Amino acid sequence: MFQQILDQLIERVPEALAATFNDRDGDPICFRTIQVSNEGLQLLGAYQHVVKRHLQQAVEEFDRGEVKQVAFATDQHWILMVGAKEQCTLVLVMQREGLLGRARFHMEQAIEALNHEL
Repeated sequence: MFQQILDQLIERVPEALAATFNDRDGDPICFRTIQVSNEGLQLLGAYQHVVKRHLQQAVEEFDRGEVKQVAFATDQHWILMVGAKEQCTLVLVMQREGLLGRARFHMEQAIEALNHEL
């Protein structure tokens, strides 16, 4: 069922190039890639907890809330990370010209479905 949810996310975000759903250790539970190497996608998944931990430490200076989403851009891509239950994380890589709001909306829907399956 996890794979079907990821496949639907890729279909609903036309600019999506890859998605991975990783466990608390950064290991992929499932993934789908169109134009991103499997190795690159696995590295993003593996390091997402490190990124989140460092951002959380920085944010604590002015906000006591938990970091729930991370989005960063390169010259050509958006990389979005959203937390799920059991310290799992959904990572989406999409083309830079894609609509960030649409991607975030569909990622939230995917997270609800993934959390339900967990």
